[in-house]
Amino acid sequence: MCCNRPCSLHQDTGEKNESILTTKLCRVRCDYINRRMPQDIPLVLASKQLLDPSSLLNNGRNITNATWEMLQSSVFSIALPTLFSIIFTISIPLNSISLWFLCKHSRPWTPTIVFCINLTIADLLYSMLLPFQIVYHSKGNYWPFGDVLCRIVTVLSYGNMHCSVLTMMSISIERYLGIVLPLRYKVMRSIRTSVLACIIIWVLVLLPLIPLMQNTLTFHLRDLPMVTCFDVLPKEMFPALRDYIIYFGSLLLLFFFLPLLVMGFCYISIILTLLHSSSTQLRESKRQTVYLVIVLLLVVTICYLPHIVIAVIHYVLLADDKTFYVAYKLSLATAGFNCCFDPLVYYYGSKEFRRKIQKKLCRCAVVGFSENTPIFSEHDMQITPIQKAPRI
Repeated sequence: MCCNRPCSLHQDTGEKNESILTTKLCRVRCDYINRRMPQDIPLVLASKQLLDPSSLLNNGRNITNATWEMLQSSVFSIALPTLFSIIFTISIPLNSISLWFLCKHSRPWTPTIVFCINLTIADLLYSMLLPFQIVYHSKGNYWPFGDVLCRIVTVLSYGNMHCSVLTMMSISIERYLGIVLPLRYKVMRSIRTSVLACIIIWVLVLLPLIPLMQNTLTFHLRDLPMVTCFDVLPKEMFPALRDYIIYFGSLLLLFFFLPLLVMGFCYISIILTLLHSSSTQLRESKRQTVYLVIVLLLVVTICYLPHIVIAVIHYVLLADDKTFYVAYKLSLATAGFNCCFDPLVYYYGSKEFRRKIQKKLCRCAVVGFSENTPIFSEHDMQITPIQKAPRI
């Protein structure tokens, strides 16, 4: 660093666990520092210094004024806890009921039901971890649960969200094969294949998150009543800003952008196939199928496309020493609303599922209804049998 001005920031050069801020790396000239850092500056602000990236990497316990303002933003202390509370309140009961019916009252199982069970488990686990985030942000970004729990909550939160996205992609592929390519689908359809696919999904989402488990994710801001969790990353994890952008950019590409493209392709192909079908026997069912597929596509797009766009903007600005972190965190939180929409669209959109709930919860008599009736019928799951496969 070119500045010859002595530093009086109460740094402990003997500490080994230095951290870098994930939100912004500031590159400023020394004359800017000399103008902005007078000797009589208050203690709280004097403990924060504007540095160039190389100096920040070597002095990871310094934070910038912009970061201080970001951590004190009402988005973190008010908006995020509110959003997480809404998601938790809606998602837990809906997904709990869905999981109970899927496991206990859906016989015989089909590959789609296996994927739906996996999706429900991922949504439930994500929602069950939200109270930790609610407490953390409502206390002014103070994490009181320790570093180990911070690592676990961070890894599982990201892992469950990524698993949910990949499982929805798998469901869209299965429906695509069943309607657009029914002959090939018959060969590939099996419970064993679906279970294996779910196992592979969990492995794929957890392996890239191993670095988060191996590093300290909590950071105590000295002279401030704040202990952050995952808003500050250890410097040894990302020696350069480029490494940080590559890592999280890859997660965004693999677990959000590409799955969204695949789901869009599958559902649009399904819509076109059904619309161009010459069969009039199932005209009403076909029309309802098109509507449901459109709803599925809209839900996925509304939940995840804003996060993808804002994340890309965040990484681009970060490379230019700017930050979009507040909007990035907000978009990541709103993406969690997908946990609330999944059971409404995938499960409660099924006629048999609604009839099961009516009988079990409301104890209403259902004429001609059997306990062995599958929750998801062929029409509910939008899987057209081979002998009725539409012609394109």
